[in-house]
Amino acid sequence: MIKKWLTWTIVLCLVFGLGLKGWTAGKTTISWWVPNWDEPVVRELVAEFEEKNPDIAVKIVITTWDTMANKILLALMSGNTPDLITELESRIKLYAARGLLTNLDPYYAKDLNQDDFISSALELNSYNGSIYGMPFRHDGSGMLYNKDMFRKAGLDPDEFPKTWQEYLEVANKLTIDTDQDGRIDQYGLAWPLGNQANAATRYIQLLYSFGGDILSEDGSRCLLDSEQAIKAMQQLRDTIVKSKVAPRSSMELDNTTLRGLFINQKIAMYVGGQFDIAPIQKEAPDIDLGTAVIPGPGGMGTTTVNGFSLILPQEAKHPEEAWRLIKFVAEPENMARLTDTFPGRKSALELAKFNQELLKPFARQLEKGKSEPSFNDWPEMEKVLYYYLQKVILDEMDVEQAMKSVTVEINKILKN
Repeated sequence: MIKKWLTWTIVLCLVFGLGLKGWTAGKTTISWWVPNWDEPVVRELVAEFEEKNPDIAVKIVITTWDTMANKILLALMSGNTPDLITELESRIKLYAARGLLTNLDPYYAKDLNQDDFISSALELNSYNGSIYGMPFRHDGSGMLYNKDMFRKAGLDPDEFPKTWQEYLEVANKLTIDTDQDGRIDQYGLAWPLGNQANAATRYIQLLYSFGGDILSEDGSRCLLDSEQAIKAMQQLRDTIVKSKVAPRSSMELDNTTLRGLFINQKIAMYVGGQFDIAPIQKEAPDIDLGTAVIPGPGGMGTTTVNGFSLILPQEAKHPEEAWRLIKFVAEPENMARLTDTFPGRKSALELAKFNQELLKPFARQLEKGKSEPSFNDWPEMEKVLYYYLQKVILDEMDVEQAMKSVTVEINKILKN
């Protein structure tokens, strides 16, 4: 009797002592912080991963858009981190600069081909020449246009303008006055300038395309009084105020209402995302939709890019096991399942899900992408930029004067 009691005591001790990781005795448990929109697919992938890797159990912890930035930074700074985190690409350099992430160079060298990743995605995931994230979702902008409107204007619907100057010339031909009172019924293009973030993004894309930048390389000085920055703002203003190929109502639009103008055939072309394709086809199936890369001064322009990556904290307790999960997600088919936009790998882009004619220009555009602003003070800086952008479009301030004022105010922010 005593022997039986001792035997059961030992068993219970083993179960509730050594097995406190859950009913996973003999397994290593790793934790993965996942945003709620990825949860359904992630649970499927984790089930498949655990089946193929019976020595690893994955604990999924759900994050949300509103809380993830602060939660992740606090965890990384405290050292009390999960083993794996899904995070925005644009925040990776900030973490890497503080020494909070594991350098993934040796892992890539062993298991992943860097040349198979979209160059702009790899750049966002790198700091000082080393890689600190595995990009599985990568997004940018492109052009959407109405081919029938091109035909009616005597333009080749399959030859979208390749340069910024050609784009303006085509926009002029697509801007049509059909009323005797001179009211324009159809515009060549429009901008989402009624929303601060949307407006800043479109200006920044023009700025990048014209070869400008927001801050100096060391982040200490604002460059928005440069020749390129002034020219980009002047070009944006002129489409509304001078050539009038874009409507004044651009000052009331966001990305969604801009798409609505296109669906209602009030504009012929605009800068948008691949996610605009499905709503357009659903709400206006009669539109012969075309897509193209963004025109720049000398050819393809530059899009802002961002997306999501897997990062391995410097203080992760099980880095080798976490890397095995990263490598599993990096498989082209798995990466494709985890993104509704575009994957970070070129080989994944070749899968049927992305290899569609309307998507191809958006995918091509990603190779000429530059990170969305991710500076610590960007929210405050963006407000300043937007304030003076409005002044310029409303013709209340000269472009050069406005951009000098933007620069002075942002430099003050940088010094604080």
